[in-house]
Amino acid sequence: MRSVLRDLAWVVGTLLVLGVVAGLVWWRVADPPYYVRTSQGAVMDQAQLARRVHADGTFMVLGAVAGLLAGLGLTRTRREEPLLTLLLGVVAAVGAGFVALWLGRTLGHVDVRSAVRAAKVGAHVTDTLGVITPAVVLMWPIGYLIAAVGLLWGTSDKTPTDPAASVTLSP
Repeated sequence: MRSVLRDLAWVVGTLLVLGVVAGLVWWRVADPPYYVRTSQGAVMDQAQLARRVHADGTFMVLGAVAGLLAGLGLTRTRREEPLLTLLLGVVAAVGAGFVALWLGRTLGHVDVRSAVRAAKVGAHVTDTLGVITPAVVLMWPIGYLIAAVGLLWGTSDKTPTDPAASVTLSP
């Protein structure tokens, strides 16, 4: 039981830290789109819509890398219960993805309506950092699974035996 709790703490703690780091990196690296203030309100052109898609891509790459790193690191270090580490890691990776998404959105939040009302015609008003679909969070467990399953599949619990010891002679 003690080993299970230790694995749980390591897996959840590691992925929580990665989620916070990825959220901070995403907030700093992603370039949120902006609106242009018009006399009737605000508009976003096609180039700015592409920036919104780019924010999704940036989040997905960060999630895939973080998931791969977590899958490799945790699967290598938490060897006592590999299946438990795999399952806990997948669940914690989803949680870490939502932590990163929440943190990035919170740090990149802008009250767009108020900013548009206060802006002069022609001014740029930055939009809130966000993603088009929350499904981008799924890159976290996908990356984790790829790394963990690849590592587990490539290793064997069989200990090498002495070939001379396994030979049996019959009379």
